[in-house]
Amino acid sequence: MATGAKRRMRAPERRKQLLEVARKVFAARGYHVVTMDDVAREAGVTKPILYDHFPSKRDLYRDLLEADLARLKERLQEAMETSRGNRERIRGSFQAYFDFVDEEGAGFRLLMQEAVGPEREFREMLARFRDEVLDQVTDVIVRESKGGLGRDKASDVALGLIGMAETAAQRDPGASKEHRAKRVDTLVRLAWRGITGLTL
Repeated sequence: MATGAKRRMRAPERRKQLLEVARKVFAARGYHVVTMDDVAREAGVTKPILYDHFPSKRDLYRDLLEADLARLKERLQEAMETSRGNRERIRGSFQAYFDFVDEEGAGFRLLMQEAVGPEREFREMLARFRDEVLDQVTDVIVRESKGGLGRDKASDVALGLIGMAETAAQRDPGASKEHRAKRVDTLVRLAWRGITGLTL
């Protein structure tokens, strides 16, 4: 290779680069507005190169959703499986949402934006993910209630906790770790007091 020549990316490396660029473009402008031309231009590649990796915009977006859902799911599962005690599982789950927003902000916006609403395939992907998380959190609440809450009511509480975590995590992203940690602490105290105090 000649000195100073630009190294050609291998296929897996190129695919990863294209996904990273597309994630930022989709998160900023929305699925329906962005074109494959936009992604190719931002990535500094030709459209044929982009189409070599992703046959359509739908394929590209679906792969992005799958990657980000898998990453967030992995974080949540780790929090659930490695934490000692149910309170720490709640804390770990909240922290997972906050960390994902801070480290993968574009990815989180991609998951939560309403632009995918009309697309049934994407809605179903998100719905399956949220159902899995809902089941996990519901299990924690049922165990902690020691028979005080049936699964239906525990599921309602879990739904509220998930919504709280998703919403709060998106406020002040990129703030200091100390500030973010204090917010998680406040949410955990609120959630735990509510869970343990329920007599429904």
